[in-house]
Amino acid sequence: MTRSGRWRAVPAVAALVLALGAAVLPAGSPALAAPPRDRQWYLDALRVPDAQRLSLGRGVTIGLLTNALPATHPDLDGRVLPVMRRKGGLLGGVVAAPHDYPMDDPVATAEMGLMVARGGSGLLGVAPAATVQPVICPGAGEDTEECMRWLVDSGADVIDLRLGTFARLGSPIEGIRYALAHDVVVVMALEDGIQLPPEQRTGVILAGGLDRAGKVSEGDAPEGRVTVRAPGAGPVGTPADGEIVTLDPAAGADGYGPQITLGADEAAAALVTGVVALVRARDPRANAPTVIDRILRTAVDRGQPGRDGTYGFGAVDAAAAVAATSSASVNPLGDPGPPSTRWLTPGRVAAAGAVAIALGVVAGLVVLRIRRRRRA
Repeated sequence: MTRSGRWRAVPAVAALVLALGAAVLPAGSPALAAPPRDRQWYLDALRVPDAQRLSLGRGVTIGLLTNALPATHPDLDGRVLPVMRRKGGLLGGVVAAPHDYPMDDPVATAEMGLMVARGGSGLLGVAPAATVQPVICPGAGEDTEECMRWLVDSGADVIDLRLGTFARLGSPIEGIRYALAHDVVVVMALEDGIQLPPEQRTGVILAGGLDRAGKVSEGDAPEGRVTVRAPGAGPVGTPADGEIVTLDPAAGADGYGPQITLGADEAAAALVTGVVALVRARDPRANAPTVIDRILRTAVDRGQPGRDGTYGFGAVDAAAAVAATSSASVNPLGDPGPPSTRWLTPGRVAAAGAVAIALGVVAGLVVLRIRRRRRA
C-alpha cells in the first residue's frame, strides 16, 4: 500500500504525524504531504529505480566544478563534502571556501540534487549514496586545470566539468587529460562541450537533454558532437508535467522546483554523472573506459540506426548500464594523450610578468622617495 493509501486508511494517525512533523522539522525541510518524487518523471525515463536495486553509488565521489558557493538543503545532508575554492595568485592552490563566500550558485545546488539527493520524503537523486566534492573554480582555463587536478588527486571517480563564464577563454584540456589518464570519467553538458575544439573534448561524455516526449529541444544543433542523451528539458516553455524538478531553496517552503537557470544539457549532464556513479559503485574494479563503454553500449538507440548526430549513441539506460558486464581497455571516445608536465604555462608566465612589473613599479617609487628625502 502506498504512503497516501495508508494515510487515507488512518486519517487520525495521519493528522497526528503531520502535526508532529510540523512541530519538529526544521524550517526548509521537505513537505511530507507532497513528496517531489511524484514529479521526478526523469528518473523513470532513465530506469533509475531498477538501477538502484543493484547500486546506490556508495563509495563513489563526484567532483563538481562550480562558479560560486552552492546553497545548502536538507536533502543533501551527509552527501556533500566541504566546499573548496581555487585560490588566486601566481602559485594558486585549492583551499577551503569560507561560509560567507560573497556569491552563491543555485545551479550547482540543483545539479547536486539530481545527482545525490537522499530521497525518502524528499528529492531522490540518481546516486543517493554517493558524495559530491564541489570546487569553486570560476577562473580561466588554467584555473580549471588546477581544480580538476585537485579533484583527481583527492579521489574523485567522476567529474561533472562545468565551464565558468571565463573558463571558455582558456583551455581545460590539461585537466581533462589528467583526469582521463588517472582513470576518472569526465562528463560535460553538450552546450559547454561544443565550446571546445574537438581535440580538447576527446574522451569526454557530452550529454544533451531530451524532453519528456524524448525529443531534442528546438534550436539544438549538435552536429554530431553529442555522445548520449538524457532527460533535460529546459525551464522555458516546458509544460509543468515535463519540468526537471530539483533542489531550489528559493522555490518556496519545501525548496523544490524547476531551477530556472539550469539548462537542459546541464540537467542531462548531472543525471548522466549520477549514472556513472551507479556503475562505478556496482563494479569498483571496472576502469573508466569500461564504465564509459557500458553506458554507450546499453544506450537506447534513437533516430538513425547506430550513432547519429542528433542522439549520439542514444538515450542513457541506467538499469542496463549498471547490469552490463562488458569491458574495455581503451576509452571508446578516444584518447586525448597524456597531460603535460610543464609547470610554466603561458598563463603562469603572464602572471609572473605582471607581478614582476608591479614589483618594479613599487621598487621605483621607493627609490624615488628615498632620493627626494636625501635632497631635502
